[in-house]
Amino acid sequence: MADAPIITQEAFELDLQEIQGLLDARTRRMRFSPRLESDFHLYLRNRAIDTLKHGWWTIVLLYVAIGVSTFAEVHLLSYPLFRDGNLHVWCTVFLVEGVVIAGLLSLPWLPGLHSRYWIYTGFIALLAESSIIVATSAFPDPYFNQHSSYIVIFIIALIYGLGGLRFRPAVIGCSAGVLVSYVLISAFDLWLDWGFFCQYVLLANVVGMLLCYIQEHRDRIVFLQARLLELEKSKLNRFSLELNRLSREDVLTGLANRRQFNEVFQMEWDRAKRERQSLSLLFVDIDYFKLFNDSHGHLEGDRVLSEVGLAMKSVLRRPGDVAARYGGEEFVVLLPATPEGGALEVAVQVHEAIEAMDIPHSASLVAKWVTASVGVATLMPEPEMRSSQLIACADEALYAAKAAGRNCIVVADMSHRTSAPILV
Repeated sequence: MADAPIITQEAFELDLQEIQGLLDARTRRMRFSPRLESDFHLYLRNRAIDTLKHGWWTIVLLYVAIGVSTFAEVHLLSYPLFRDGNLHVWCTVFLVEGVVIAGLLSLPWLPGLHSRYWIYTGFIALLAESSIIVATSAFPDPYFNQHSSYIVIFIIALIYGLGGLRFRPAVIGCSAGVLVSYVLISAFDLWLDWGFFCQYVLLANVVGMLLCYIQEHRDRIVFLQARLLELEKSKLNRFSLELNRLSREDVLTGLANRRQFNEVFQMEWDRAKRERQSLSLLFVDIDYFKLFNDSHGHLEGDRVLSEVGLAMKSVLRRPGDVAARYGGEEFVVLLPATPEGGALEVAVQVHEAIEAMDIPHSASLVAKWVTASVGVATLMPEPEMRSSQLIACADEALYAAKAAGRNCIVVADMSHRTSAPILV
């Protein structure tokens, strides 16, 4: 099938309900919605084109085999009086059918014609059927008038059963072929026996229409089942992606959770070690958050955590920067390829963004609104270093900020690979 278009969740659910309803009903006349009907036509068209692309050689072999066998039959079984006339008719029909088959086989290789594929194939069916019917009446030999009717039945069966045509284009094309052939037979005053004509043309078409209808009905069921599997698979994929997102995202704040942070942090640490780049880490702690919960309630506490998450998201600009909820009221910010000066600038922005929320905090001992303490650490990893060293330095800087009175930023002094903080 062609690539499926991206559809909305609402359209997805409507498709699912429609398909399940159609499959449960199992009616002979399946009425699809316009969009589903359009997709079904596209499905049949692509299948027919793909069949022609890969099975053209079988059509050519069949054409050659029929041509050789009928030529031998005409040459060997014709009465001497009619042989030249029979061969002339055979050559004409063989060439005309060759042109028709060449036109059919060229369709898959002409993408510009794909949008009107059913029109062209319906016209080809008209030519194929009308030419072979006229040929049946054009043979001067009465034996071949009757004998070639079997070829007519065979061609009609191929058009309806193996041509890949939808029911309506097949009926229109073949019905038009019958009319055209009758007009030509009458115009050139060719042999015509109505009883015989009804048997090998009209009856063959009626049987062909029935076969084509049954085949299309079966194709509709197969299409619905395939689409249902596709939708169910898409639904499972969505659930899987959602579960994966939930497993890596903190539900309350919308930030990365501890698990995702640990994975990204180790990956960025290894990259910084390979590429000899600085890696910065910020630890952020909401000041006196326990007292806030005790005085304002846990629901308000959850709201504060959510607002802090939004504030931290608004500060980070680069795709590689990661903000995560580390636990409780503690957050971390990972800044790859960021020197100490850049990390301090981000820390100031985070600190100011939290203060700018202006959320009242009556129990705070440092301000009348919610504030935060921030610890900053920056390292350029050496081969012998472990990632836990950077976490320990940032954590010590945060504790130093708390010890310094909170509502401030402390940058760890890394010049001698120690965690001695300096107050900012």
